Amino acid sequence: MTAESKHLKKNGHKKLIITLSVVFAVIAGIISAYFIILKVGEVKLRKRLDAENAKLPVSGEDLLPDDADAYYNGAAYNYNEKLINILLIGVDREKPGASDKHQADSLFLISLDSGKKSVNVISISRNTLCNVDSYDINGNYFATEKQQLCLAYTYGNDDKRSSELTVKAVSDFLYGIPIGGYYTVFMNSVKDIVNAVGGVPVSITEDMTSANPAFKAGSQITVKGDNALEYLRFRGESNAPRLERQKAFIASFTAQAKKAVLKDLSLPVKMYNKLAANTVTNVDAASAAYLASEALGADFNFRGIEGTNGFDGAFETFTADEDQLYKLLLDIFYIKQ
Repeated sequence: MTAESKHLKKNGHKKLIITLSVVFAVIAGIISAYFIILKVGEVKLRKRLDAENAKLPVSGEDLLPDDADAYYNGAAYNYNEKLINILLIGVDREKPGASDKHQADSLFLISLDSGKKSVNVISISRNTLCNVDSYDINGNYFATEKQQLCLAYTYGNDDKRSSELTVKAVSDFLYGIPIGGYYTVFMNSVKDIVNAVGGVPVSITEDMTSANPAFKAGSQITVKGDNALEYLRFRGESNAPRLERQKAFIASFTAQAKKAVLKDLSLPVKMYNKLAANTVTNVDAASAAYLASEALGADFNFRGIEGTNGFDGAFETFTADEDQLYKLLLDIFYIKQ
């Protein structure tokens, strides 16, 4: 081998090393940026949380210890500071920005426990009777009255304000549980969300053929696009079966979403950006990326609030069982001392 060829070979090795170094540097930069984005998202979400008001009422002769947020059956509890709570609000309207008033049609409180790597999804009936702040057409507060929870959304002058009022009503109903974020979806966004994960498998537990001939009781089908909306919106004689159907849909969607994200880790941010025109939220892209990354490895639990369905002469109502609600909140949001 000549001196010249040796020199060329050496130069080639140098170029390869430099090229690989650049590639590894870029990859390291991308990975670092990814985790920085996730950390920024986590910090932003946690900054919004204020657990100061998260105190369950004490009944009987019990006295709440100074260092406790709740006291039940002789045991003291503290609020779990590792939780991030996001309210998912579904509005029965095609897109945000319309001038006509609409109610919050679906409500799910999503609670991520980063310590236990678990997510609790609590379905809340739109008909829940609770204290709701009322505002006039100019946005001025005038009363707090017991109303259906879904009506909180109608008092906002825009979808952002309506979402904020709904968050407050839900937090008040749950004894001050802090809710740091909201994600309000409209009908156009639901179709895109479902299609992004390849559709959602569902079980038809009641005759729904008036909504779609394929929705026969006992059928197992996968819904996409408009069919998903028909499945979610169908209401028979009562809202209760629909709430259970929506809860089952969210569970099935979650399983599909995990599979889809494992195939494409950038999917949550892609969908966040695509859905921006048909959603209203205070959760930014970095926060969405953090939530998605945490949810991937988390165990999901789907919970409901026990109570009694009723009718006030004009509308359906739901009255929560306060004792069962208390126990549910202790189980999800508090840690025993």
